[in-house]
Amino acid sequence: MQINVAEELKSIGKTTDRHLEESLEPISFGGNKLVFTMPLSVDVRSSFDGEGFSVSGVLSSELLMHCTKCNKEFKQGFNIDFSERFIKASEEEADEAECYPFFGETLELDKMILDLLVLNAPVYGLCKPDCKGLCPVCGCDLNLMQCSCSRTVKNANFASLEELAQLLNNEEEV
Repeated sequence: MQINVAEELKSIGKTTDRHLEESLEPISFGGNKLVFTMPLSVDVRSSFDGEGFSVSGVLSSELLMHCTKCNKEFKQGFNIDFSERFIKASEEEADEAECYPFFGETLELDKMILDLLVLNAPVYGLCKPDCKGLCPVCGCDLNLMQCSCSRTVKNANFASLEELAQLLNNEEEV
C-alpha cells in the first residue's frame, strides 16, 4: 500500500486526507496468525514539513479468531490509531531515528502497517464476555450443555498442606 505525495512535496504544510483499502493475506508471526475476513481500511492524513512527513490515521478491519476458552471461531473487528513519521533517508538512518524512510514521491506504507498490526492487532479473544469454555474433564462446550463431571479444582501449591492436615487429623483420632 502506498500513497503518492508529489503535491505535498511542492507545498510545505499542506495536509491531505486519504482513504485506502486493500485485501490482505493471512499474516503469521510468533506462532500467531492474523486471518482477515474483510479488506484492511486505512484512513490516513499526511503533511510535509520540509524535512519529512507526519502520517496519522486509523487502521481497521475484522479478524477471524478462535475463542481462548471454547475454541469456537468468531469474528472480531479492530481499530488501530497511529501517528508515524517518514523521512528522506536510508533505511538504516530511518531505523536510528525511529522513523520510516521514503524515496522519491511515494510513501510506502506496507512496513508501517505490518508493524502496527503485529504490535496492536488482537491475537486472543473470547467469543462472548461470559463464555464458560470447555469442560476440562470431558471436553464438552459448557455454553451449550452441562455435563456431570466433577470439576473440583485443587491448587497444587497447597497439596502438601492438605496431606499434612490429613496426617494431623489421623493422629488426633488415634
